[in-house]
Amino acid sequence: MIYHSACHCGAVRATYETNAAVRLRQDGCGFCSSRGVKSASDPNGALRIASDRPLIRYRFSHKTADYLICSSCGTYVAARMDGPDGPIAVISVVGLSIAELKDEPATLLSLDGETREARIAHRVSRWTPMTLIEPSR
Repeated sequence: MIYHSACHCGAVRATYETNAAVRLRQDGCGFCSSRGVKSASDPNGALRIASDRPLIRYRFSHKTADYLICSSCGTYVAARMDGPDGPIAVISVVGLSIAELKDEPATLLSLDGETREARIAHRVSRWTPMTLIEPSR
């Protein structure tokens, strides 16, 4: 299945491809819970994000991933990090308003107490290979 989506203003567009059943997750952290984030990823899928403007990058907690935010409308679109085989990411189906997925239920996860190393291993095993296209800063 291929899902096409965009942020609120349309400056950031995404294509998420997966052959797996989509299982949405919610993270209980303050950043995600305050935004109603539901995330999806598939380590065997593909994610392409293209932005007309440089994205804002925000890091917190273990500082192992960039949380990508549209610089025009402020929508959180995805989190990305460098994996062993290239960039990997998890997509925000609510922020990118993926119509087929955004109203589906999500499993609440708690990452409290997870070490930096465990967090990275967790992401490498679950996140989607990605391509990011944006103008230079």
